[in-house]
Amino acid sequence: MKIVAIRETTVALSAPIRNADISFDAMTASAVAIVTDRMEGGRPLIGIGFDSIGRYGHGGLLRERFMPRLLAADPQDYASAAGDGIDPLRAWSVMMRNEKAGGHGDRAGAVGVLDAALWDLVAKAERKPLWRVLADRFNAGHALERVPAYASGGHYREGDEAAAIEAELRGYRERGHRRFKIKIGGGLIERDFIRVEAALRVAGTGAALAVDSNGIADRAAAFARMNELAHYRLAWFEEPCDPLDFATYHALSEADLLPIGTGENIFSAADTRNLLRYGGLKPERDFLQMDISLAYGVPEYLRIVEALEAAGWSRKRLMPHAGHLFSFHVVAGLGLGSHEAAGDEGLIFGGYPEGVTVEDGHVRPWDTPGVGFERKANLFRVFEPLLA
Repeated sequence: MKIVAIRETTVALSAPIRNADISFDAMTASAVAIVTDRMEGGRPLIGIGFDSIGRYGHGGLLRERFMPRLLAADPQDYASAAGDGIDPLRAWSVMMRNEKAGGHGDRAGAVGVLDAALWDLVAKAERKPLWRVLADRFNAGHALERVPAYASGGHYREGDEAAAIEAELRGYRERGHRRFKIKIGGGLIERDFIRVEAALRVAGTGAALAVDSNGIADRAAAFARMNELAHYRLAWFEEPCDPLDFATYHALSEADLLPIGTGENIFSAADTRNLLRYGGLKPERDFLQMDISLAYGVPEYLRIVEALEAAGWSRKRLMPHAGHLFSFHVVAGLGLGSHEAAGDEGLIFGGYPEGVTVEDGHVRPWDTPGVGFERKANLFRVFEPLLA
């Protein structure tokens, strides 16, 4: 199988929401399509991939470096062992040629979105859902029959915050969710109390609610917020300080105020090892949320999982960031702890494919070959210009 074309586009998300750090009104993402010379039903076999959320699109890097490398490569350099398909692990090595070690920034997301399209392509070629392909290749055939999922929302919006959060989370509960996450840290601690208490009126207990301050706080502010919120006994406090401030993470961990969640801004296995060495996080209490597509895709995420398991972390403590469909397949196929679902189905990156429901906080993996973008109409529309 030969890659004959790669198409990309930048998608304007234009969501009227923000967290404590950034607004999504001008946020973008990348969508890609990898076209091959294999014909299926009279049309070329195409794999599609959609970016993760929150770091902007990667069009410049895609066009300048990573797409040209795949297109210029000898097909034997990325061929599967049988010789009749594509091996995403070998294709990953092609994309990373002449890239220096370290400096894991936006290039990790550019490689990650292409990697997602390659896995969609491979699963379609095998006529299997991606979770099954990943389970068979990397998890001894074991996949989750029901994937734990939580609804991520509670962003800052105009108007009555408490009423908006309560109404939003009630909608998620009616659709089957039982655990939720909201944003905090965008104002005085009194504002956080209002937001948390509104969410708890729906969640019921602190164990069913997590909060996320998106890493904006310095050490003093992080300790102040965790101290003030500790009595709620929340499920976890996500990114209470800068994601690379390992010294503050270590101090917060030693204080043992609340479980900590972090990792969505850790983009490599090397940085994961530094977090483990210096962050003081506890595998029996805390959660790690490395974003698969922002961390070079599945090949690097497998190295991250290997490093974490060697350090005593269970896969059940791993909850990848970003509520996109690709990450759901990785959670299901590798047997990870939970999927973060962007709860608002009206957003192109929110919810699940048509016909897929949340049942008592769990989602059953679907059988559509590939990722299943084709079954989510508002998301699939962004790919249609790339498939013509």
